[in-house]
Amino acid sequence: MVDWDRKPGFDLAAKRAIVVGFANPAGRAIANALAEAGADVATASATMDGDEVMEAKRAAKDVEKLGRKSFSQGWDVTLPTNVQVSFRQLKKEFGAPGILVFNADLMIAKPITSISDAEFGRTQQINQSGAFYASRTFLRELPEGEPGRLLYVVSLLGERGLNNMSAYATAKGGVIGLMHALSQEAAPRGVTANAISTGWMDWTPGRGPDDPAQNLLLRFIPMRQFGQGGDLGALSVLLASDAAGYINGQVLHVDGGVSQHL
Repeated sequence: MVDWDRKPGFDLAAKRAIVVGFANPAGRAIANALAEAGADVATASATMDGDEVMEAKRAAKDVEKLGRKSFSQGWDVTLPTNVQVSFRQLKKEFGAPGILVFNADLMIAKPITSISDAEFGRTQQINQSGAFYASRTFLRELPEGEPGRLLYVVSLLGERGLNNMSAYATAKGGVIGLMHALSQEAAPRGVTANAISTGWMDWTPGRGPDDPAQNLLLRFIPMRQFGQGGDLGALSVLLASDAAGYINGQVLHVDGGVSQHL
């Protein structure tokens, strides 16, 4: 693929990124976008689920096809020691990333009275605790004096209420809170923290058919279509770039305008 004509500030050449979480298409799309912008991009699953681990490996191969360096790992983000050891191996084999994209995503849709302790705990561990552990390790291992970027893929359900989404909303709301806190704590080091908040995407469980005539939910979205992984790519490149060095602590919506209804 021929490199696009990147303008100063948007060029990610000589930068290294790690994308964590490939249970949905956003991980692969963001990894590709960062690589197209010039970055070397490592990939890591958020769980040891076989399908997710393989998707992380496929994303790494896509990065390499673009002429960039990559490195793929299987992470269990619920285990802080696993995250730390894996990241240090990554740093040794790939180099220290200056960009962390956290895209771990586990959704559960049930009334609060029907959610078991185990289900609630797993939802918090993957979405919220994993974001904390990955961010802490990233900041610990970021070389002194080097700027960095923290980027979290979250959901508008972490900001707005919806029936049967209490556990998921709690988890995603926690990630947004983490982002806000780190936008203050890490800023003196030249590290920004931001979040991309998605609406109903083409991988959202139970979204229904893609025809607005047959789907009331789809008609509720102003753009009359579900989002796709590729819709997150350009914004990810911007937020990872030097051009976005003064954008910090923000939740940016990629939702077709649906959040204006909620």
